[in-house]
Amino acid sequence: MITTDSLQTVSDGFSGLVRSVGHDQWSLPTPCDGWTVRQLVGHVASGSEMVAVLGDGASRNDAITVLGVDHLGDDPVAAVDGALQRQLTVFDRPDIDVQVFHHPAGDMPGSMVLMFRVSDLLVHHWDLARAIAADESLDASVVREVWESVAPMLPMMASSGVFGEGPSGTVGADAPLQSRLLDAMGRRP
Repeated sequence: MITTDSLQTVSDGFSGLVRSVGHDQWSLPTPCDGWTVRQLVGHVASGSEMVAVLGDGASRNDAITVLGVDHLGDDPVAAVDGALQRQLTVFDRPDIDVQVFHHPAGDMPGSMVLMFRVSDLLVHHWDLARAIAADESLDASVVREVWESVAPMLPMMASSGVFGEGPSGTVGADAPLQSRLLDAMGRRP
């Protein structure tokens, strides 16, 4: 089960990786088709800011507006740290798991939004690490939690087009769980 501890783990990991981005690496391409390192980090900041305002009761339209803003400015490290912290604060609230979020993808309980955010941060950690040639290892316990959460949705994910080309069909059940998860999310580790 995905918890706020998992969100803290992936937030800390992503933040630490952003701190290691060299000045000359912000324009490097990432495994996310057409995104640079800056755009990837901006996506994570925007998604985190969106969830923070949704947790405060914002409407779907307000959330979409938040997604359209460049949150990084001149200090991407401080911006992503602030966004991740605001997101964590939302998920520390009592009963947040049952609160309805008016997410752009549809109304859903906080528990589902939490699962999406942990998954997003985990996979984008790998994307960022790959782009800047850093250690691509992900937290094994969070990988397992995310895998257990998304495995029932794999057929839908494969046909949605949201996860790149989806699973390659070449990663066997005996492959490391991180490799299977990344492949399911359209990455080719």
